[in-house]
Amino acid sequence: MKCEPMKYRKVADLHPLPNNPRTIDKDGLARVVDSIKLNGFWEHRPMALEEQDGRLIVLDGNQRLKAVKRLKIKEVPTVLYSELSDDERTDLILRSNINNGEWDFGALQTDPAFEDIDFGFIGLDFPKEKKTASKTATLAPFDNSDDEDEGDDNDNGNEPDDDGENGGDDKEAFYRSMLKDVLYESDNIYEIPNLLLEMQAGKVELPLTPWGANSRLRKDVATYHFYVDDYRFEALFKDPIKLLTSGCKAVVEPNCSCHDQTPIAYGISLIYKKRWLCRYLQECGIKVYADLNVAHKFIEYNKMGIPKGYNAFFTRGLDGWLESLKSDLQVAQEISGLERPNLVVYGGGYEIQDFCRRHGLLYIHDFINAKKK
Repeated sequence: MKCEPMKYRKVADLHPLPNNPRTIDKDGLARVVDSIKLNGFWEHRPMALEEQDGRLIVLDGNQRLKAVKRLKIKEVPTVLYSELSDDERTDLILRSNINNGEWDFGALQTDPAFEDIDFGFIGLDFPKEKKTASKTATLAPFDNSDDEDEGDDNDNGNEPDDDGENGGDDKEAFYRSMLKDVLYESDNIYEIPNLLLEMQAGKVELPLTPWGANSRLRKDVATYHFYVDDYRFEALFKDPIKLLTSGCKAVVEPNCSCHDQTPIAYGISLIYKKRWLCRYLQECGIKVYADLNVAHKFIEYNKMGIPKGYNAFFTRGLDGWLESLKSDLQVAQEISGLERPNLVVYGGGYEIQDFCRRHGLLYIHDFINAKKK
């Protein structure tokens, strides 16, 4: 077996391993994509290649190959093996994906070096304790109790307790007592729940952070937003207790992906889900910003459940999408009745920032994309 020194090669020249025994699901691939976006492609883990019939075949790194193609990265670090026996080739394919060690979960939770790490984000799940019947019996109306337990945001017994020995348990018991199959009052034909005027958010309290970008074990986050990939917050629709016990004071409604190609019926169901969840959060004492970032065809549906006079809004600014922001501002003006509503714009670049400055809107830099640059 021979191995050449590390060399950058064009992604277009690399080919996936036929009959690769390793697979990856949608969420797993999204985590790989996010990791490469944030950290780049690590040179200490180059792709392992072998030339077969004149083609460069990836023996180790096939999931990363999918990710870099999605990200349109042109070149990646590689090493080229040659003169491999069948056993050596098999060993390379299999052993590179086997972890013989075990995690010390106690050290991960107590060492200050790891306190800001979002373990769910990187795909590391803590072992879960068995739940009691009382903890699994309260499900939101949009929950599918027969679904596979996603687990990434469910109880694992590792939450820090800032309320004394039993205070945290009492608080969680209260939140779970509120999480029932209930119908909230509605002002529309689709029965999308109304948000509470008295629980609208005010000025943005800091720290403001994306859910899933930092450790969800932190207790210092004042405001969470959800302008992140949907997989990071999907588990909250099943069990929002982690969010409630995080200590945050306000949230932006989850921004469920809703495009112009999304069927109307499905889009309405997403609006229902986020509004039901946030009405529940309001009932538990957390203030809410209404999310206005939806595709044009869903603007009228997204107004449903936001009462007249509500004046707490968030939207996502996007480079080149100034007209969309203008539309969101009109919606906020219409609902609030104010020329300069409390509309916060998250990211979008210089053009969006200048528009916000001229119209008295609060502009906040996009945390994740700013970190990539």
